[in-house]
Amino acid sequence: MSKFTANLDRYVLASILANACAYVLYVLITKLEFTAQPVIAFVIASILAFPLSFYLNRIWVFRSTNKLSFELLRFSFGYTLALICGAALLHSLLVFIENPYLAQFVSMIILGSSAFILHSFWTFKKLN
Repeated sequence: MSKFTANLDRYVLASILANACAYVLYVLITKLEFTAQPVIAFVIASILAFPLSFYLNRIWVFRSTNKLSFELLRFSFGYTLALICGAALLHSLLVFIENPYLAQFVSMIILGSSAFILHSFWTFKKLN
């Protein structure tokens, strides 16, 4: 099994865990009526899930030994980019999918794929 494939396998599992946490937070935020706006709930849930996502990706998926501050900065940039794209994607999906929970689920799948590529080749790239 190649390193890329092994990372992908671990990434899928880590993403399921991190996204499940984010999704539960999203549902709680909307059900408890902290906000009725799905996009705002998505942003809040994503921010709250950030530490878990960074930890799982850095330590378990990519097993990085690079400088923590360097990778935290890169991950934060990528996560913010994904957050902006995710909010825009969710907003767009809500035009076609009336159920905000289903729309958020679809959005997570699309964003997860692109995030793996970003993390593999940029965020957690081994430095010499």
